Amino acid sequence: MIDARHRVVVTGCGTVSAIATTAPAFWEALLAGRSGIGRIPRLVAAQLPVTTGGEVTAVPPDRADRDVALANQAIDEALDAAHLHRDGAAFIWATGLDTYQQGEQGPVFRPSGSCFAALSRPFREPRRMIAAACAAGTQAIGEAYWNIRAGRIAACVAGGSSCLLSPFYIMGFAALQALATDDGGDPCTACRPFDRRRRGFALSDGAAALVLESLEAARRRGAPVLAEVVGFGMSQDGFDLNRPPEDGRGAVRCLHRAVEDAGLAPSDVDAVNAHATGTLVGDRAEAAAIRRFFGSDWKRKAVSSLKGAIGHAMAAAGALEAVAAVATCRTGLVPPTVNLHDPDEDCELRHVIGRPHEDDVRTVVSTSFGMGGQNAAVVFRRFP
Repeated sequence: MIDARHRVVVTGCGTVSAIATTAPAFWEALLAGRSGIGRIPRLVAAQLPVTTGGEVTAVPPDRADRDVALANQAIDEALDAAHLHRDGAAFIWATGLDTYQQGEQGPVFRPSGSCFAALSRPFREPRRMIAAACAAGTQAIGEAYWNIRAGRIAACVAGGSSCLLSPFYIMGFAALQALATDDGGDPCTACRPFDRRRRGFALSDGAAALVLESLEAARRRGAPVLAEVVGFGMSQDGFDLNRPPEDGRGAVRCLHRAVEDAGLAPSDVDAVNAHATGTLVGDRAEAAAIRRFFGSDWKRKAVSSLKGAIGHAMAAAGALEAVAAVATCRTGLVPPTVNLHDPDEDCELRHVIGRPHEDDVRTVVSTSFGMGGQNAAVVFRRFP
């Protein structure tokens, strides 16, 4: 039996996303299969090639410090749920890319470092900013887990936030041919992970925070325990800046390292919260990686992606998905992949389509595979 000082649990979660602005409402919307992707009037007015995205309306788009406000909303919710204050926790956070917020006098440049500095000031050390592209939120959670397990800290707020719905990033990702361009159809269906008709992802705003602490500290405080964190793994493809290898070999290494860190085997994992963004190459490579990871067992493992519901929030993506993985461990339910109706034969997996998967799921691996070949995965398990 592992000493309680070295077991790591989640005691609070907070989210701000295109479908909901609290963690309970976020989970309810995911189970209902709702999409938060829509047409954004200010993008239409700017005559951009892509006018759809997952916008968070809880914070006005013309607020210059919108990046800090979104992140603080998720952090506050997580800390309140854990009954903890900022000065009682370390802080490991992914703020993603620099942003251009709309201020009263026009666009305001917001370096990601400035956002992190504003967020981190009230926390105790270590205070660490993670920059690992789309894998950053998951990386932040994994590093918090490792630090607590090693006994370096007792508690940590970890997660990520992004504000990406600006002309600068719409034009940039459209030039990379990564975004689902407007096709005149329902904007809610723009992002279709693993589907035969997928054509790219939808950018979104978002933030998610998790409070991680040692089981000993949580018990001492009488804090609620939502799930246990049992493993973390990462890898680097070393293949290409914008695309993964077709066989997903870097992702496979990452997945194996995560379960080995947990002292588990692939067969012990019940479900995968997939990164799947809806791109042609990325989804195909990820499906190949999942099949290789599970071997002959892959047809029994439920796989779900959240991107069709919330879009791609980059640095926040892995943190939002981790909150969903924690909820899956608590409830045994895996949410459906929104907009997946006709799975691509190259993406064959045990997809969750139409309604939640109900099979008393207890162990979930949440994956993030970022640009530049940066891969991260965290394993969560139901706490008895």
